[in-house]
Amino acid sequence: RVTQELVTKCNNVCRSRLCCFDSYRLESSCLATVGEDECELFALCEQMITKDGGVVKDFIELDLKEFDNDSPDESTLIEKEVFDACYFDNDESRVTQELVTKCKKVCRSRLCCFDSYILESSCRATVGENECELFALCEQMITKDGGVVKTFIE
Repeated sequence: RVTQELVTKCNNVCRSRLCCFDSYRLESSCLATVGEDECELFALCEQMITKDGGVVKDFIELDLKEFDNDSPDESTLIEKEVFDACYFDNDESRVTQELVTKCKKVCRSRLCCFDSYILESSCRATVGENECELFALCEQMITKDGGVVKTFIE
């Protein structure tokens, strides 16, 4: 399963050798300097290059890249919506009231997936593990006492 942590780790490992690939447009090729053998060791890193020659920054981009000309399935769209509304990359300075409001709106219907949410009974068995996993980022909207975060200060 592709996660943000995986994308971050791949970017850290691959960063120095993305120049091995013709599709990478952010710097000139280093294939002649580094050598084919060295570049071959980083062959899997090519998947981290976007269609426009940049670098994949988040797991949603990597998921969407798999579809190229196909339409992404509903689960990918849900996961992207949750990510766009709720992800702040552990940078609390990015948490604003607007982010909290958007995240709460997107997550409202699936807070019941989390054991820590006490305001209604669990729906995990009803909606399924896969559905609940799409909303994993929503768990940050649950307070320590099992309620819902109302302001970004919480």
